[in-house]
Amino acid sequence: MTDKTATMSFRESWPEWLLSRPKTVVAVSLLVASVVAMADYATGDPIPLLVCYLPSVMLIAWVTRISYGFMLAAVCCCGWLLDDLLMIDEQPFSEGEVWTASIHGVFFTVVLTMLMRLRIAQANERRLARTDGLTGLHNPKAFRELAELEIARSARTGRPVSVAFLDCDNFKMVNDTLGHLEGDRLLAAIAERMQQVVRKIDMPARMGGDEFAILLPETSEQEARVLIERLRTELNERMQQDGWPVTFSIGVAVYASAPESVDALIQGADVLMYEVKTGAKDAVAFRLVA
Repeated sequence: MTDKTATMSFRESWPEWLLSRPKTVVAVSLLVASVVAMADYATGDPIPLLVCYLPSVMLIAWVTRISYGFMLAAVCCCGWLLDDLLMIDEQPFSEGEVWTASIHGVFFTVVLTMLMRLRIAQANERRLARTDGLTGLHNPKAFRELAELEIARSARTGRPVSVAFLDCDNFKMVNDTLGHLEGDRLLAAIAERMQQVVRKIDMPARMGGDEFAILLPETSEQEARVLIERLRTELNERMQQDGWPVTFSIGVAVYASAPESVDALIQGADVLMYEVKTGAKDAVAFRLVA
């Protein structure tokens, strides 16, 4: 990896790195704010250090809630006036100091508002990068990331993991005779019914074109059979509602122990699905992989 690539990778990943360590970030931020407060008190009013609280305020707002960032900003601005309010330094309380604290409060508000918009935009970008635009399901990238995590958990717990691959039979006929818009509506209907049937722990995805996949965590062969048969029944009923001449070729691989890689996990179900596709179609093939 070149230095330029490494720099770009860090710029893209540091927000997630911070979000993955909220307790550490909060502790460090509060420590830094405390050090700034002591330095501010030691230097006195001639050298206001209010702006030095900004990194702590921004970090806490980023990893927790924006409201917490506003709270810390208010505490910092009020704390800067605390010595005068308590007459600790025996200097007269001045309107200029209130004005300085108020200006910094407005500054913090503007910065936190911009940070809030940035966080919302980043969350939307992250969601779009992991979501199929047509169906709202996970896209292949997100599916592979989730599968990698599930393989690691399966290896740790010794629990089985299953994956199903689904292909739409005669989908090209729908596109050719009814148009691509109708084909898109069909795919969206499949995704909607799929989300209704699968469990909360399951991870459905559109892998491209008319192919779908479902990651089934901690699912045995018997459990997978019950779920997939129910899904197939529901999908066939949905196709009949709109008169779509589509059936489904499905391959389900059940891994009693964690597979070696995501590619190995996917390949098992993909091969089974194509065996059904090149055969009679409109069927389900199961295989238990030891």
